[in-house]
Amino acid sequence: MKGMGTLIRVQKWKLDEKRRVISDMENLLASFRTQLDKLNHEQVREQEIAAKDPDAGFIYANYAEAAKLRRENLLNSIADSEKRIEVEREEMSEVFQELKKYEISEETRLRLLKELREKRDQEEMDGFSIEMHRRKSSS
Repeated sequence: MKGMGTLIRVQKWKLDEKRRVISDMENLLASFRTQLDKLNHEQVREQEIAAKDPDAGFIYANYAEAAKLRRENLLNSIADSEKRIEVEREEMSEVFQELKKYEISEETRLRLLKELREKRDQEEMDGFSIEMHRRKSSS
C-alpha cells in the first residue's frame, strides 16, 4: 500500500523537522545563557574597577543600569525560549506517536499479508499432496 508508506515518510520528515527546530532553539537558549554568564562576570569586573577608582564609580552607575536592563531582557528571552522548546517537544511527541501508529499499522498489514500468503501456499501444497496421494492410490 503506497499511501501508508508515503504517510510514514511524511511523518518521519515532520519528526526530523521538529528535532531540527528544537535543536536550533536549544542552541539559541544556550547562547542566551552564555551571554548572561558573560554579563555577570563583566559586571563583577566592573564593580571591582569601580571600587578601586572613585572616578570610575560615577560611570559604574550608568553601566549598572544598562546591565540590569540587559539582564532582564536575557532572562525574559531565556524564559520565553524554554516555554517555546517545551511546546515544540510536546508537538514532537504527538508527531512521534502518530508515526508509531502508522508504522504499527503497516507492520500489522504486512504481517497479515504474509500469513495469508503462507496459508495459501500451504493450501496449494496440501492440495498437491492430496492429488499425488489420490493418483498413487488409484494406480
